[in-house]
Parts: sequence; structure tokens; C-alpha cells
Amino acid sequence: MKVFYLNRTEDESGVSGTGRVAQGSIFDNGKVAVTWLSEHPTVTVYDNIGEVHAIHGHGGKTEVIMEPDFKKAFGELKSFVDNFSLCDVVLLKVPQEGAASKLLSKN
Repeated sequence: MKVFYLNRTEDESGVSGTGRVAQGSIFDNGKVAVTWLSEHPTVTVYDNIGEVHAIHGHGGKTEVIMEPDFKKAFGELKSFVDNFSLCDVVLLKVPQEGAASKLLSKN
């Protein structure tokens, strides 16, 4: 599932305002749910994100902004850290015949 918000630079109708006006979710099957951050916080389901953009885009005055996938980013970073060895990196940079290399290889 992906999370997004609608950012509106100009409010043509005078109802939803400007700035962050709605939040939404794109489900794995492509369906989209949008809720408004206004006095009328309705929820609407659309068949796809293209419909949301076509209906609420107002000729570029409203932009769909995807939120970063922090869970995925954390998983990728954790995988990197778990498999990272500073000693291996240092050994690649230090001359193999030097005293530092011998000291590092003992530890």
C-alpha cells in the first residue's frame, strides 16, 4: 500500500482550501481511497490514481505527492548495516604489507 496526499496551490471551488487538502492510500490492487482534510471529511474510493488526478487535479493546481515508504527504506538500510563490516572496508584501503593491515588481520 502506498500513501499520498493532495497538495493544492489554488482552490477553484473555495471549498477545500490550499496546501495539503486530502490524504489517500493506493491499495495493492490499484484501488484508491481519498479523505478530505476539511469541514467535510468524506472518503471516496476510485478505481485508480489516474481517476483521482483527472477529477481533482484542476489542470495542475492540485498535485499528488507520494509519501516516502519509510518501512521499505528502513528494511533496506537495516539489511545494509547488518551485512556491513568496517574492518573489511578498511582492509581493502590499507596497504596489505603495512603494519596497520597486520594489526587489523589479527583482530
